[in-house]
Amino acid sequence: MNTTLLTLTFFATAGFPAWGDTIPYPDTGTIAPTMVITAATTGQIDGYFYGFDAADMDLIQMCDLTGAFCSGFELANQTTPVGTEADFGSVNAGDVIVFTLENTSTGDTQLSSDPLMSADGINHAYVTPYSATGSTAIAGIPAGTFIGMEDLSLTQGTDLDYNDDQFVFTNLSTTEVPEPSMLILCMALAGLVPVARRKFGL
Repeated sequence: MNTTLLTLTFFATAGFPAWGDTIPYPDTGTIAPTMVITAATTGQIDGYFYGFDAADMDLIQMCDLTGAFCSGFELANQTTPVGTEADFGSVNAGDVIVFTLENTSTGDTQLSSDPLMSADGINHAYVTPYSATGSTAIAGIPAGTFIGMEDLSLTQGTDLDYNDDQFVFTNLSTTEVPEPSMLILCMALAGLVPVARRKFGL
């Protein structure tokens, strides 16, 4: 690894907050950072129902973009007991995973952890590690990745508190997507902005 790339890697890593067991979402009213979600290992992804605060009826679906398949919609919020487990399917290590909420009350099926797959173009998932310890732990739900979903779009009046539907999934790995402004800052610190401006028109 050359010095420039090492510098960029250092600043990109140092520039973002560490996420872990911060439940509930701490920045209500703001869009949660988008996370790239991948399968940690080859095997099953299990989901556990953690809770809900939504008046509408919602269900969640997992799509493996690499493997080109989607699970069924599972864990209906209004009728599923906390701690209930569902099998979301088999994946291969490194597969890119997206979670999508279906709000059956409004008929909206495009509320996704990937903004590009959401009808309103925003991230509908707050993603953070869940250690199954401390005050946020729920008996019977193992350590994994906590995902809190927003079940309304911007046009429907979402409050961006990411607690409408809450789940814990096993066998996931996550990486935060840098914001464009932060990426430019990192490049500036690494001395790459002039190169980027010439190449990409920044």
